[in-house]
Amino acid sequence: MNYGQRGRELLLDLKRSDWLPPYNDEGVRATLQEISLHFDELSDQVDAANSAAARSSGDGASGSKSGGKIPMETRPAMILHDAAIRRNKRCLLAYHAYRMDKLRALRWETSAVLPPHVRALLSEAEVDFFAEYDRLVSRHCTSIDLDLNSDLTPPEEDLVQVRVVRSGLGRIATEYGGSVELDMGTTHYLPRGDVEHLIRQGALQQLDGEENA
Repeated sequence: MNYGQRGRELLLDLKRSDWLPPYNDEGVRATLQEISLHFDELSDQVDAANSAAARSSGDGASGSKSGGKIPMETRPAMILHDAAIRRNKRCLLAYHAYRMDKLRALRWETSAVLPPHVRALLSEAEVDFFAEYDRLVSRHCTSIDLDLNSDLTPPEEDLVQVRVVRSGLGRIATEYGGSVELDMGTTHYLPRGDVEHLIRQGALQQLDGEENA
């Protein structure tokens, strides 16, 4: 039997695909079935070895030599089944983690819209994952009063790092449509045009990018 082949095929599907291949439900089920078969074989061998060790322990002198340990001749098979279980588990975890990473990235590229041609590639659980991840991001944006999807690559040259050195400044609105609470001692990256006057007034201290303490 070619142990681990179905799990390996799942990962090869990902490698051969330009983005994501259709969810391989048959391959996932076959890999899970193989794990179950290996587990059953391993359990049977452990039970048999324990029974043999228990019988040996009751034989007086022979028991003193074995000490209740698993016989050496049965260990290679146990190690093989255990390694096959672990390998298949790693393949399944890698397969699903890769696909979830792609879906998280897609959320930022397309906002909350799941294109029909993409939906056709996903399992029902992955569609639910995408929807739940979108709700999580949306709730976070609402809680901080900022649309994180509005500009994924803001121009760094237009931003300045500042530390609040005067209390009572309150909240200011930024040109990106959000607002920031300027609490004493906090550090922020903000558009220069929004905070230039506060820097000149000494309410904010401009940092050079290396000073973070």
